[in-house]
Amino acid sequence: MRKNININIEKTAIIIYIVNITQMLILLSFIIYSFIFRDRAGKFISENLELLFLILIAIILINSYIALRDINALKILNDRYFMQCKTLNQIEDLNNILRSQRHDFLNHLQVVYSLIEMNEYKETSNYIEKVYEDIKKINKVLKTSSPAINGLLQAKQLDCEDRGILVELKIETRLDKLKVPSWEMCRVLGNIIDNAIEATEENRNKYIKIEIFEESHEYKFLIKNNGKKIPENLINKIFEPGFTTKGEKGQGMGLAISKEIIEKYGGDITVSTNQTDTTFEIIIPFD
Repeated sequence: MRKNININIEKTAIIIYIVNITQMLILLSFIIYSFIFRDRAGKFISENLELLFLILIAIILINSYIALRDINALKILNDRYFMQCKTLNQIEDLNNILRSQRHDFLNHLQVVYSLIEMNEYKETSNYIEKVYEDIKKINKVLKTSSPAINGLLQAKQLDCEDRGILVELKIETRLDKLKVPSWEMCRVLGNIIDNAIEATEENRNKYIKIEIFEESHEYKFLIKNNGKKIPENLINKIFEPGFTTKGEKGQGMGLAISKEIIEKYGGDITVSTNQTDTTFEIIIPFD
């Protein structure tokens, strides 16, 4: 994937160079011709000045259009590359956790065996319960068929735990028919979960609930947090590009980008809020 992105970037850069060099050669040829054949060139220029001017303008406009188009393509590729790197890091973190659990499993068995031999049945029960809770946390995020989404959810869950936020995960689908590419879906979920984390910063009892399930012919993602209610005069603006309530800390693009991605694949994203919680709902139809 990284190789494909690099190839696309190189192709885009080559196109920009070719167009600019072509423009420069045409202008240079025109100047050289005018200098060598001054008399004929002067007459030709005077008779076709308007035509030459239009050709020059057309070349500049075409060059500008191609340059802007390719710059935008480079930006999209750069964003995609950044998100894929981030997703790969999250998958790697999840893989490391799974390796750690496998490594620790034998140690846990040895502890349990020793406790049973010493007839410490109550302590054995407590120990198994603690180990089981850790295993359940991992199993909750391994239910989808997308390693990238699993890695994202695991990374966000660990981040929330570090911040003292209680996270409830409820995943009831494998997302086998999800038509949104994993790297784009991770971008959407990452933006909304980060938004939920920030919304709970001032709470004493912080709580986020993430539900992923399917109904009829569509997937639903519900991300709920118990942060402050979004004011009525702002709730219709939060998906607008550049809108932010974070002052200089935010750029106001996360939710706008999320909405753009979801709508690109025929889905919808909405938000509801009240005095107790705020919920983002994403609906994505099957293929």
